[in-house]
Amino acid sequence: MFDFENSATYILMQLSLAYRNSLERALNVLGLHSGQIFVLISLWRTDGLSQIDLVKSLKITAPTVNNMVKSLSASGFIELRKCESDGRLMRVFLTVKGVDCQKSVAEQWGKIEAVGLSNLTDTEKLILAQLFGKMKENLSGDIKTL
Repeated sequence: MFDFENSATYILMQLSLAYRNSLERALNVLGLHSGQIFVLISLWRTDGLSQIDLVKSLKITAPTVNNMVKSLSASGFIELRKCESDGRLMRVFLTVKGVDCQKSVAEQWGKIEAVGLSNLTDTEKLILAQLFGKMKENLSGDIKTL
């Protein structure tokens, strides 16, 4: 019988859940949810993306992005504007609040990461980042059911 609880995937999923819960608690103070942060990170890198761009870069469904954009807009972190070159297309822009929260988000994110990695050496942290990068690359393509 396959030992799920000692598999790398099970441990990784438990770790992911613990990180998400910690991030959720930290971001709630700022009026954000953990999933929304990835929209903001994308916009901090490139402001004015379309929702289609966000779907592609975040690799999540259009309805999920639409819900996050609506919520972030209602909370005052972003605003939607019609594209100047194509009036049918809406672009997502950071508001002052969306720009200003970056420092606070980075501080909370850094604290969580520091706690999560606190008992690892610098070498282990580097190796872990490389391993996660390889795993992400492995899973970025189409996964076929075996």
